[in-house]
Amino acid sequence: MMAAGAAHYDFDRFGILFRASPRQSDVIIIAGTVTYKMAPVIRKVYDQMPEPRYVLAVGSCACSGGIFNTYSTVQGVDTFLPVDVYIPGCPPRPEAFFEGLMKLQDKIRGEEFKWSRWR
Repeated sequence: MMAAGAAHYDFDRFGILFRASPRQSDVIIIAGTVTYKMAPVIRKVYDQMPEPRYVLAVGSCACSGGIFNTYSTVQGVDTFLPVDVYIPGCPPRPEAFFEGLMKLQDKIRGEEFKWSRWR
């Protein structure tokens, strides 16, 4: 993820800015292993985000629990959050990260809300 935000791949071309506050963001990126202790905290941050909100599961640990099949590891973030795009890999390549973001853009383009421009 850090390589995708650096100069060579440059997320700024897509208008992506990393924000730490859930009130200013519309996409939450779950990258890495999620434990049962952290799941309610992540859900709380997700609930604080404004609508419409989207979830990216990045890496095999977030997508399926990875190699950590233990009592404390959540086996996939989709057990407590609605995931929009899965980005596989351990760790995922920056190219895969970009492809996942473009899939999310396509999904957003296809959605229709009551405030949408094209009805």
